[in-house]
Amino acid sequence: MKGPFLRSPQSTRGLMIQVVAAATPALIAAVVRLGAPAAAVIVSAIAGAVAVEALYHRRGLADGSAVVTGVIVALLLPATAPPWLAAAGGAIAIGLGKAPWGGLGKNPFNPAALARGVLMVVVPAHLFAPAWTWDAVTAASPLSKEIGATAPGWLALAQGDVPGCLGQAAPWTIVLGGVALAAMRTIDWRVPLAYLATVALLAVVLPGGDRVAAHAPWLVGDPLVHLLGGGTLVAAFFLLTDPVTAPMTPGARVAFAAIAGAATMAVRHYTPYPDGAALAVLLANALAPWLDRLTVERRVTPRGRRAPRDQR
Repeated sequence: MKGPFLRSPQSTRGLMIQVVAAATPALIAAVVRLGAPAAAVIVSAIAGAVAVEALYHRRGLADGSAVVTGVIVALLLPATAPPWLAAAGGAIAIGLGKAPWGGLGKNPFNPAALARGVLMVVVPAHLFAPAWTWDAVTAASPLSKEIGATAPGWLALAQGDVPGCLGQAAPWTIVLGGVALAAMRTIDWRVPLAYLATVALLAVVLPGGDRVAAHAPWLVGDPLVHLLGGGTLVAAFFLLTDPVTAPMTPGARVAFAAIAGAATMAVRHYTPYPDGAALAVLLANALAPWLDRLTVERRVTPRGRRAPRDQR
């Protein structure tokens, strides 16, 4: 075969190992903080993803992508999720989000985000419970817009002392893993920065909807609640940075992340859902090809000038 070809010293397996290593501190922190239920969610989500991967593409198990998908699905689920639900999430991620599209590198939507979105529709009671038992205390999620919800303290948010997904058990571990991935150039640092900046800005300037005003007014004007609550950090560092479902150019990736940030805040401020991070990722994924067309697919003449309108 003749070139030229783009080559990289990184293998797919190597990249997957880096992602799992970056997520490991968050997984350990979740198990330490929440105990056996968190461990059951993690193991079940990975098992569900690997099992379906083995059915569709047995050779694909070697690259480790199914394990990565299961890990990220687990980080998006609460510790109160029963093992069968976590296993279903992993299976959905591979069975709907990856395998039908042709396997690794061909899926248009992030598999873990898609699994979370499907579970939100099919079994909402397990993901939108107004009160969860967290560290032996029954409390509402800080993003909940239900009667009885209370405003979380900043220290409690930073330490992970609030109910929610496993990724909230120790937010600093998600940031640590994300920074490590950016330092190794496994992910584009612009994506989490643009997403988190958009979420923070809109948290300050965006007015809340009627439900927020009635039950959770603290969600307006407080960026830390939105940055540390829900799946924000997991989306920033582990979902939006997926190179398969994100645009190719740096400028398009920034716009992609900003769209996801705006969608996250729109869901949180104007819908009953307590967390819109996964839904926002899916919306941004759907727009990624369009963003690429705006920045990549430009027809030019042989001399480098843009083609006349009638030739396009």
